[in-house]
Amino acid sequence: MSKTVLSDHVNKCLMSEKYVSKGRTATGIAALLLLQGATMLPAQAANAAKIGQRVLMIEMTPALCNLQPTRSRMRQCLEGYSLTVSGLDMGYGERCGRGSDPRLTPLQLKVVNRIMPDTTVRTQAWQRYGACSPLSASSYFRQITNYAGALKLPNELNTGNSYTVLKSRFIGQMTQLNSGMSPASVDLLCQVGSRRQMILTDVHVCYEGSQFGTCHNVVDNCGSKFIISGGK
Repeated sequence: MSKTVLSDHVNKCLMSEKYVSKGRTATGIAALLLLQGATMLPAQAANAAKIGQRVLMIEMTPALCNLQPTRSRMRQCLEGYSLTVSGLDMGYGERCGRGSDPRLTPLQLKVVNRIMPDTTVRTQAWQRYGACSPLSASSYFRQITNYAGALKLPNELNTGNSYTVLKSRFIGQMTQLNSGMSPASVDLLCQVGSRRQMILTDVHVCYEGSQFGTCHNVVDNCGSKFIISGGK
């Protein structure tokens, strides 16, 4: 079965400046429209923190660049990324770091850039989720690259082509590619396209600590089938 291995991409970033796809490709990652994520009530956030609930948010970049014209000047849109990460909800609440910027070493920034190329997105992810956790910025973004490096995604997300996909098939691929993942570990988010078809915009992958977990505050609005947009 074809797959996209995020670890291959993250490791290559340490060795090469080249990042090719059809322009550039995140050889396997992405998550949510504009730094989204369901807003949790304080009690829900506290419960999530206690059980170690974490949500890696992956964006389908071509779809969002087409659906949201205001994003057209973002680096991932201009350079043709297939997938990008928009954040990691650690389960400690939201919006704790107003005005704070994440400080990363040049080497770590180089790696993080490959899956989170936009400076504003990185800053917003830190301010919205990372600063609420007990982690430093370096540790927070290391968590993101660790999760991304281990996650495998269906190859259809990274070919540059567009596909109509059955939700059951897509989820089945995800669970087969990732040991320990169940269908409840994945939440799919879609938006309605110009032809009234559902277009996949975000994939949320949920964890309990270092293991796959069950997603809470599920959106799951894609229906039985949806379009994976490759930008063509």
